[in-house]
Amino acid sequence: MLEKLRAYYQDALIEREQVDERDQYEWFSTERGEVFGIKKEALTPKERTLLATLFTRYETIPSWLSERQQRWYRFLIQHDTTAFEHVPSSTHTRFIYFYIQKGTVDPHDFMEAIQSLFPYDVTMLSETEQQFIVIDQQEESIASTLYELIDTLCSDFYIQLRAYIGQKCPHGVELTHIFTAEKRYFHIGMKHKPEQRVYSIEDIFPLLLINDEEMTYAMTFLQTVKQDDDMIKTMKTFFECNLNVSLAAKKLHMHRNSLQYRIDKLIEKTGIDIKQFKGALTVYLAILLHEQH
Repeated sequence: MLEKLRAYYQDALIEREQVDERDQYEWFSTERGEVFGIKKEALTPKERTLLATLFTRYETIPSWLSERQQRWYRFLIQHDTTAFEHVPSSTHTRFIYFYIQKGTVDPHDFMEAIQSLFPYDVTMLSETEQQFIVIDQQEESIASTLYELIDTLCSDFYIQLRAYIGQKCPHGVELTHIFTAEKRYFHIGMKHKPEQRVYSIEDIFPLLLINDEEMTYAMTFLQTVKQDDDMIKTMKTFFECNLNVSLAAKKLHMHRNSLQYRIDKLIEKTGIDIKQFKGALTVYLAILLHEQH
């Protein structure tokens, strides 16, 4: 939908991070939390009403945010770099992003539930009613355990929850660029791997590489197996189990020897040793590309 709007409004439509004169635009957010603005002069009253029906109006800083939250909001979401000197300082900062389906839970209740996941104080922002951000500045973060905690939260709230765990970065003004990039990674993950609940850069980076149109020819070298769905599923599971044959066989409900036979068969057919890092990475990227076409 957003791509169609871009084609229709062209230069009159922009994304949030691309503008300084915000008051010249009508702002909306998609169900995935993507925020865009359209010049007021380019909208008729009928179009404005229609957009408000299709999307959620994007407002200014919520009045209920604390002073600390407002400072982070101005810095990260409104891209006001002058606000950086007023946000809490630390050695490192990590952003953790959450997305819930619209209307499935009260935003305030959800924010309290997220805060309860952390044994220490974190700053939380609600960018839209569906998208939330945790600002984690602890040196010893619990980010590595969030996979299990998020599963628990989903069970407690009976909601479809997605999360992206950002990287721990040195605290600096460039955090605003990292924040924007990681939000984009999150959207790519939800679009291309909707069955997954928690994402990180390791999940998204391969997807970034295969989005180039020139990569459409990359599956050629797997011509001998790309029509074999069972083989593709087997290899993908093997890769996602960190090349652990026993674990992959268990997930596939196969005998370990049967899986080993399939691995050897693919190596024989393609001439690519997928038990080695470079071979595994190459075939894994090709499989992801195959799934997108």
